[in-house]
Amino acid sequence: MQSCCSRDSYVLSFSVQSWEVIGECDCKVSLYTIANFLCLHQMPPDWFHGFISAIFSNHTVKVAGKNIHYRRWPGEGALQKPLSSLQKPLSSLQKPLSSLQKPLKALPGLLFVHGYGAHSHWWDFIAPAFIEDFDVVAMDMSGAGDSEHRDIYRATTFADEIIAVCKDARLQSAVVVGHSFGGSMTRVAAYLSGKELAGAILVDTMLSRHRGKHTPPPKPRSHIRYYDSLAAGVKRFRLRPPQPCSNQYILDYIARHSLAEGEDGYYFKLDQSLFSKMQEDFEAVSALTMIAQSRCPVGIIYGQNSRLFPPESVEILEEVIRADLIHCIPDSHHHVFLDQPLAFIDALKVLLLRLRNR
Repeated sequence: MQSCCSRDSYVLSFSVQSWEVIGECDCKVSLYTIANFLCLHQMPPDWFHGFISAIFSNHTVKVAGKNIHYRRWPGEGALQKPLSSLQKPLSSLQKPLSSLQKPLKALPGLLFVHGYGAHSHWWDFIAPAFIEDFDVVAMDMSGAGDSEHRDIYRATTFADEIIAVCKDARLQSAVVVGHSFGGSMTRVAAYLSGKELAGAILVDTMLSRHRGKHTPPPKPRSHIRYYDSLAAGVKRFRLRPPQPCSNQYILDYIARHSLAEGEDGYYFKLDQSLFSKMQEDFEAVSALTMIAQSRCPVGIIYGQNSRLFPPESVEILEEVIRADLIHCIPDSHHHVFLDQPLAFIDALKVLLLRLRNR
């Protein structure tokens, strides 16, 4: 079964006695809560609401025994049905995909890969900007979002997931855009399987000349923390690594999609033990060597104020990547596209064009 969904942001309705907020959780809150929301939070701008309202379809592909979830925006590039069966709808809003498709065009593929502690909905206000020129997909890596968790995680397995989603979605000449930890896994995919990709763009991904030995952090408590309401869980949401972000409406949105409802309440979807379950499984190679020896062209986007991307990192990159494929986003931190989403979209469009004309 195939579903097409749109995300409802904040739907406000007025009655004589109270305001009501109706969202995915069908919750209702008081006038006092609404007043505080309007005073303390930004209302989303029109462009943001338009992008997150874009219709998408849900899909899964099995990789190394686990279901990996991805979403596709049926714009100009929605050419073919995926190879695998589709996931059940994540929203009650549905339309037949056939009624949404435009005349077929052979457009190149574009896959978005989230960072650690994130999920595919981080791209909801970015991905729709590209649907006229690309066949656009965003995935949940295992251990995150609506994909299944693993007992053991490996970099090569994450790389396999990226390639498997590209193949299952039948993306043609795909470019993969990966942020932070997702950028690291995209780098591995480009190094090992780059011949199957048209390019890779790493967004504020940590770089080093040397390959350090991986020491897993202590395994966190297996106990899952539950929250009485979605709002209570959203209050606990934090960016990792921490940074300031003035776009509170974006944080509110991605926080809501970071949680799921279970029998005991709301809980964060992320496998909190992911890093402690990570195991090395291929020959030690430095990040710089992977980029230099990548089997597809690589571009870089980073935040001007990112703690993970100091000036020396740029100097290192310029040794292996053309300067015109390295783009700095002013007034942004590590979570670049949360800080400057529109500037990020513009920069990504430029880099995509340059990669294809390389």
